[in-house]
Amino acid sequence: MKYHILLLFTLLMMLATLEVSAGDINLLQEYHRLDDAIEQSDSYVQVREERIAKLKTALEVTRAVNAQYDLCHSLYEEYHSYVNDSAIFYLDRCIALAQAMGDKARVDECHIHLAFQCTESGMYHEAADLLQGIDEQQLDAGNLRLYNISMGHLYGELGYYCNVPALQQQYYAKRDQYISRITATKDNSDEYLQFKEVECFAAQDAKGALAFSDLRLKQVKEGTHEYAIVAFYRHLDYRLLGDSIQSRYWVTQSALSDVNNAVMDQGALWELANMLMADGDIDRAYRYIRFAWQCASKFNTLKRNNQISPVMTSISDNYEASLKQANRLLLVLVVVASLLAALFSVILFYSNSQRKKLARARNDLSDSNKQLAQLNTQLSELNSQMRETNLKLNESNRVKDEYVGRFIHLCSFYIDRLDEMRKRVNKMVKGRELDALLKFTEGNELRDNNLSELYQMFDSTFLHLFPNFVDDFNALLRPESRITLPDPGTLNTDIRIFALIRLGIEDSSRIADFLHYSVNTIYNYRAKVKNGALGDRDTFETQVKTIGMYPPQNQQESLKTKFSSTVPVEIRKRHQNSMSSSALRLVFCTQSRN
Repeated sequence: MKYHILLLFTLLMMLATLEVSAGDINLLQEYHRLDDAIEQSDSYVQVREERIAKLKTALEVTRAVNAQYDLCHSLYEEYHSYVNDSAIFYLDRCIALAQAMGDKARVDECHIHLAFQCTESGMYHEAADLLQGIDEQQLDAGNLRLYNISMGHLYGELGYYCNVPALQQQYYAKRDQYISRITATKDNSDEYLQFKEVECFAAQDAKGALAFSDLRLKQVKEGTHEYAIVAFYRHLDYRLLGDSIQSRYWVTQSALSDVNNAVMDQGALWELANMLMADGDIDRAYRYIRFAWQCASKFNTLKRNNQISPVMTSISDNYEASLKQANRLLLVLVVVASLLAALFSVILFYSNSQRKKLARARNDLSDSNKQLAQLNTQLSELNSQMRETNLKLNESNRVKDEYVGRFIHLCSFYIDRLDEMRKRVNKMVKGRELDALLKFTEGNELRDNNLSELYQMFDSTFLHLFPNFVDDFNALLRPESRITLPDPGTLNTDIRIFALIRLGIEDSSRIADFLHYSVNTIYNYRAKVKNGALGDRDTFETQVKTIGMYPPQNQQESLKTKFSSTVPVEIRKRHQNSMSSSALRLVFCTQSRN
């Protein structure tokens, strides 16, 4: 009965305040549209989750670094206003991939986006560190524009939330400095028009701000996230103008677009809830602020939580005040009708006990769901890592099989050649062609020809197994130290040395035996190449060993640890020794020929 009285009171307030219109605008009708959208919000979230799932599936099977970058950037854009932590995660992956490609422009762009994301989530110190770490003199035109936008946004946020007047003026001055760089272009882009609108708003020029807002509105499609942003700024402009109906209409349109697009970083809905609370529509305000709180919790930033908390507290206080007023009216009715009061008390007691039971059941169900989600996540990670391990084992088996086949062919070839040499020498001895025999055996031509064939066989085999080795090897060197091969199908001595190291042959004496150089010469070759390393020369050879390896070397130790209980020991040992065993066969073949 208490809730019936409260509902009647709220309905009267709604009839007094919300049945307003200006032209074709009916606010109550717009609120109903927003209510329906909130009820269907799970379906909008599912649409976004399906898009994200498709991108993640494509990312799992994509091996090209450039394509991985594009997919990670698309995932960042999906998570940008959806889940803050995931957006930052995929931006970090974009930075790592751009660095691997050596694309400085993309690295700078991702750092700027990351700083903007930090500003959006209230991490102003981190955003400032990221932006200060960028040399704006080295930025191209596109990134310089993004840099100025991000800087202007950061200082604008700092000024808005600063409570020290002197510092606030400094922040706004820096904001205006960066905004002026954008507005100086006069290119009618959305960023230019937005900053001009902000300038007019700051100068209390509502009509000027609305003029720029009209231009922005023509450039966006209704119902999109961009439309929601433009609509929110129009709400602020109309509020400055003093038109409360238009202000409420546009903030409702902004909230409606955000809900329809499954945007969790919302500003319009809790702003609307605050306005409805002032109008006396506490019930709808409470529902909106609760939904906004759920969205902010999913987006997971301290900034949004701090913004919503005061509004939610104020609405809760008003809601509680309404309850107290209803209780006072109820007390009068209780005095008049004691029997009804006793009956009501019984019903209230029963309702509270059921509510507590339901709350406990809901908490238990939530805990169970969290545990199930954790188990599902662990199972997914385990399956993914098992697939990676299987791919790695298949790669090792392919290398082993390739070298075994080449080794058998090479042994057969040299057995036939030795037999031909035996027959030829035997023929010379029988014919007493001692001079010809002496001439045949004392020269180095035979050895040089055999070595040339051996190295040609080694080069073709190695490049067949690692077709991108030369490019990946040069990527580890500074531009001036990179090696250019005269013949794409033939390796030079520098590359052969590090090809043997890639195969597991690291001892300089064994490399010298194979290449027929002195140990000191091999050492000098290795030192010369490492001096041209792009990074730390001490870890250069370790990086060479990981070229063409799947999964990367930095994941192998974690795989060994995680799968020690699931992958049989004999399989792991066989995989670890397969590459070095193949290399030993090649050296063995060389030593046998000598």
